Amino acid sequence: MKRNYIGLALVVAGLMVAGAERAAADGAIGTPLLSEGISLDLGRRDFMNYCAACHGVDGKGDGTLGEFLTLAVPDLTKLSKLNAGKFPEERVMDVIDGRIDVKVHGLRDMPVWGDWFNREAASADTGKAAREMIVNERIASLITYIKSIQEK
Repeated sequence: MKRNYIGLALVVAGLMVAGAERAAADGAIGTPLLSEGISLDLGRRDFMNYCAACHGVDGKGDGTLGEFLTLAVPDLTKLSKLNAGKFPEERVMDVIDGRIDVKVHGLRDMPVWGDWFNREAASADTGKAAREMIVNERIASLITYIKSIQEK
């Protein structure tokens, strides 16, 4: 049974990566390979490229791939409401980045976007510090976007 879940998780992750690569290759939404700075637009683009398949276009946890995951996909529009009205920015950053093992997060069905963004930014003329800046900007932009879709 566990093997079936692992296989299913690998298929879902492969579909997500393939979809993101296809969207980036088509140039429809765009993948930042150079520093763009922190922006709501960058966060929205990355959300649509990488998050909407599971979390849904509106962030309500109703994405098309969510039904194939072992854990329920969270409604990202309720993060502030579930945290006594305060947006849990540091926790959201840790979950999106994923490069630091956070034991209290439990199982991790979600891809490690920090590693993914780092691989996307890698090129012969982009050093480690520049890649890390791009990764941090993309994560901060995603957080800015997720903050903007919080229910009032």
